[in-house]
Amino acid sequence: MKPGSIKNWLRGGLLTLAALQTVVSVWQYVFPLSFYDDFPTVKLDPPYNEHLISDVGGLGLALTGMLYFAAWVLDSKVVLSALIGYLIYAATHFAFHVRHFDHFSLLEAFGVGTGLGIEVALALVLLYVGWRVHRAESAAVQALRP
Repeated sequence: MKPGSIKNWLRGGLLTLAALQTVVSVWQYVFPLSFYDDFPTVKLDPPYNEHLISDVGGLGLALTGMLYFAAWVLDSKVVLSALIGYLIYAATHFAFHVRHFDHFSLLEAFGVGTGLGIEVALALVLLYVGWRVHRAESAAVQALRP
């Protein structure tokens, strides 16, 4: 794969993560009660807390901003920092849910586990690609130095 096409693929992946995070975060922040009442499986969690859900939505929006900015500038250090932050969030979110399927049907557990697992897997793949791009760019800069 050519370096330009790798960066295009990386940008596409970053934009995909950012778009998914945008939908959920805006919903959490702007309509926290609707998110609690209407998002599949959330009502299976502990009682509604508007402050907690809107704070999580605000944090998700911050992460969304980082992902969009990383996709825009495609600076490898910015990309890596945005993806590390996203991966930490996605992995801890996934870990919580796979330990709390007590009141879920098999279909709900499968849907939540699969959806959150895909986010973690995509973030890991993008982190790997971003790291490879960073190493290639660093090597190119080193080669130009006298």
